[in-house]
Amino acid sequence: PNGIGSMPRTDIDPYVLDAPLGSRSRPSWRGRLHLIALWSAIPLLVGLAVESDAARSRAAVIVYAVGLCSMLAVSTTYHRWVHTIRARAVWRRADHAAIFAAIAGTFSALALTSLDTGPAIAMLVPIWTAAAVGAGFKIFRFHRANRLGAAMYIAIGWAGLALVPAVWHRSGALAVVLLVAGGVVYTVGAAGFGRRWPTLRPATFSYHEIWHAFTIAAAGLHFAAIWTVAT
Repeated sequence: PNGIGSMPRTDIDPYVLDAPLGSRSRPSWRGRLHLIALWSAIPLLVGLAVESDAARSRAAVIVYAVGLCSMLAVSTTYHRWVHTIRARAVWRRADHAAIFAAIAGTFSALALTSLDTGPAIAMLVPIWTAAAVGAGFKIFRFHRANRLGAAMYIAIGWAGLALVPAVWHRSGALAVVLLVAGGVVYTVGAAGFGRRWPTLRPATFSYHEIWHAFTIAAAGLHFAAIWTVAT
């Protein structure tokens, strides 16, 4: 519909509804997986913060928790509870921008728990700068940012490979395997989403829900990696 992939139009009636949940363009499970993940993540993240072995690790976990929960909360709101075309045009931008917060938050938790202060800051400044630029493109230049945004998600995420030596030194092979596996799962899910495959049951559970399942699996692997490093 007009207004979804470009700047919101002022001539759109604010009460015009988008396709309803349960249709082929918005399956009934749209956003439900991220809602379940959000409610599951909150107690797990609280537990991680409590179990963190130092004040800096605890602060890093809080940054990570805010980024991850922001992504899940915005996604759930956009996909399930926003129904007018004008509002969805706005929330779609926020949904895509919040992914950068989750990626940078995950990087922050690993950097701050595995590196000394100087090297951690040296890595986090360009990561958060890139995330802010990507989020800005998604908010203000959405109709031009699809390919650029997708490339930036992958590039910033895989920049985490720079942390592998420090993560290995602090926590061993398991944390590295979890970190890399999360990146692989996310990338495979993104490839399927880009191809809009598989469609499965279009009105109930389709390629978009598969994509959300992959993001949750990747986030779970990264959560396990952070738990291993931070506790």
